[in-house]
Amino acid sequence: MYEQLEKLIRLQELDHEIGGLGRKLAEIPPQIEETRLHLAAAERAHDAGKTQVEVSRKERRAAEKELEAHIDKRRKFQEQQAKVKTNKEYQALMGELEVLKVEETAVEDRILQLMEGQAESERLLPGLAADVAREKAEFQERERVLRAVEERLSGELAAAQESRAAIVAVLEPSSLQSYQRIQKLRGTAVAEVRDEFCLGCRTKMPSQNFMEAMRNDRILSCPHCHRIVYHVKPEVRPAAAPAEQGQGPAA
Repeated sequence: MYEQLEKLIRLQELDHEIGGLGRKLAEIPPQIEETRLHLAAAERAHDAGKTQVEVSRKERRAAEKELEAHIDKRRKFQEQQAKVKTNKEYQALMGELEVLKVEETAVEDRILQLMEGQAESERLLPGLAADVAREKAEFQERERVLRAVEERLSGELAAAQESRAAIVAVLEPSSLQSYQRIQKLRGTAVAEVRDEFCLGCRTKMPSQNFMEAMRNDRILSCPHCHRIVYHVKPEVRPAAAPAEQGQGPAA
């Protein structure tokens, strides 16, 4: 096979490999971020639980202070009972005491509700903390695996890019320019011809063009899609070789 043609075929294989590796590498950060988001959600839920406990404690302490103030006020009113001189004053004092009693009862009920709410929030905290621990472990393991994959793919990508650069360095400028122009237009620049068909555009070639392409002794183009064409003898073609030989969609 003509050396320049062989190198163009290899160049396209490397370009496909580089493109695939690049796509795989691009998929890794979103996968890591997805796992990180699960961890962040668990951490937010845990933080919200701790905040709720603290809020319940503050509200309970405030209610207890309010109750103490009511009790102190009621005690002072009771001390005044012995000092009242008229029935009117006594009735007024008893009315104040009755109001204080109702308010005390309301505060006591609120304290009980706050205690129950605090207990429930505290009961949930260990589970929320366990969720954080589990999500953190899963994130660390997922990141470790994906970073290892990323490192391997990066190494493969660097090797493929190095091989590509070596081929580009020895390609004739005209061959490289034709390859780049067709690749930009068609997505793929090189196509196998088989049974008189160009597998790049799936179009039958004139018999003379096909006979010339079979020799693989120079750079030839498909008269329809203008891809650079080559031929693989049936006896050396892999049994399970894909029809497109690495080609993109027909065009």
